[in-house]
Formats: sequence, C-alpha cells, structure tokens
Amino acid sequence: MNRLLENTQPVMVKPTLEPLSCQSENTLLVRIFEQDEFHSPYHFHPEIELTAILKGEGNRFVGNNMSAYGTNDLVLIGPNLPHCWKNTSRGETINARSVVVQFDKSLFGDGFFEKHQAWHIVHLLLTSQQGIHFSGPENQQVIDHMLDMASAGTPYKKLILLLEVLDILAASQNRTLLNDELVVSSAALHHYHRLNAVQGFIIDNFRTKVTLQEIAGLARMSTNAFCKYYKKTTGRTATEAVMAYRLKYARQQLLSTNKTVAEICFDSGFTDMAFFYKTFRAHMGRSPGNYRKEYIKNLNPDEPTF
Repeated sequence: MNRLLENTQPVMVKPTLEPLSCQSENTLLVRIFEQDEFHSPYHFHPEIELTAILKGEGNRFVGNNMSAYGTNDLVLIGPNLPHCWKNTSRGETINARSVVVQFDKSLFGDGFFEKHQAWHIVHLLLTSQQGIHFSGPENQQVIDHMLDMASAGTPYKKLILLLEVLDILAASQNRTLLNDELVVSSAALHHYHRLNAVQGFIIDNFRTKVTLQEIAGLARMSTNAFCKYYKKTTGRTATEAVMAYRLKYARQQLLSTNKTVAEICFDSGFTDMAFFYKTFRAHMGRSPGNYRKEYIKNLNPDEPTF
C-alpha cells in the first residue's frame, strides 16, 4: 500500500537535539513556561527531564506512547527519549503553563547514588529511559518543590530540592511506564535523528493525509528501503504507527467529547466511515458507539439501560 493518505500542505518542524543551556557549569536548569500553547516539537536531549503541567490539556507524546494530559500531569523523561506536548485547549492568552527541570546525572558525580546506597533512585533513573508518569497524591508536593527550585537563590538550594524530589518520586507507588521497552536506540546518531524526524512528522500529521512516499522522502530513502528500515527499527510498519495514533485519538474523543462517531472518524484522520468501524472493531473488539456506551455505563453502573 503505497499511499497512507493524501495530504494538503503538512506542517512539520524537524525534531532536533535540544542542548541544555545553563549559564553555570552545573548542568541543572529549571524553567517555568507560560505560553498560548506548547510549541516545542518532538525532540530529545541527553539530559533527564521532569515536567509538570500547571495549566493546559491535550496529548503527550513520549517515545511511542500517546496519552492525554491535564493539570498536575507529572512525567520523568530519561536521556535521549523523544517527547513533546500538544495542546487541545484554546481561547485564553495562556493555555499552557509548565515547570520543567532538566539535569544531567553527572551533576552528582560518578556513582553518587550507588556510593550512598540510594538504590531506589538508581532504579528510578534507569527506568526513566522508558518514560514514567506519576499520578499519586505526592504529585503536588513534587510540583511545589519544583516551583521552589525555580525561585531558589543558589544552585546549592536547587540541588537539595532536586534530591528531595528524586527521593519522593523513587518511593512513589503511583507510577506507570509509558513505554514497554526502551525507545532510545543504540544505533548511530544519524539513524537516531532519521527515526525521530519520521516519528515527529507522524505525530504532527497523523490526523491529516500523508503519503508513504512523503515519509520515506523525509528519511531520504526509497519507499521499499524505508518500509524495511522502519519495520526493523520499530517492530511495526509506518502505516500501523499512523493507525495507532488515529485510533488512540478516536478513543479519547469518544470518551471525552459529545461529538458524533462520524465527526470523530474524520477528525481522527480517517476518510471512510466503513473502514473506521472495521479498524476500530478489529482493535477494540466492539464498535465505536458500543465502546462509548460501555464506558458511560461503567461510570454509572446503577443507571438502567434501555
């Protein structure tokens, strides 16, 4: 199948390596962002990142995972793990507010946590390479510490607060790995950039119509060579990757909006209702309408059905 979907002027900013820019010698940076929406494209950097959403809602992309986010969303992202946030909320001057902490493990010196037998933090930082989402009551305490870090007067105070944050997160039982396996590849850097450019393009355009030739061209490969490369690298085809994002988006819309199934079908990037129903049923075991009805019924188990 040479054509995924047709496209009209897709917009895409190629994901790039985002270097951590610190004025001090210590690789620790704390920033608060207030924007009309989150503008960073799908990108990666060698530093570990902790991001807390103070305002906004939409979809979060970490590695191969796509999940909805809202206020107080808290995620720890390991080195070189691609990520970005996309807003769905609009209408105000500030629709996106976040506090972001970025640091390099070398900040603490070689073997710092191992020497102090802080094995819970060692494990936390290792598993951060898969992306970790936190959802417990301790989130607010962590966010308060992050905000204190942003206003801390000295690097030393920032460092102490960071250690406290890592201790809290490492002890948390309310966490979910966003990727089942490591997304960061040990391949050569040019292969890594190529794959993330493709993933970023898919994320920016999965709700529009794009051609397989267009994606292959982005990777500077022939269509056949690209299909083999993508399948070998990710374990699925580019068509399957696009479809997975569309289905995930459709499921979110079914559960969080009052849009009709037809509206959701086309808004998610599908161009044919029959194909949408067939694909949705094949993956979810039920029709889009029944998927929504079952969700509502589970929210209100005592409500009679007719």
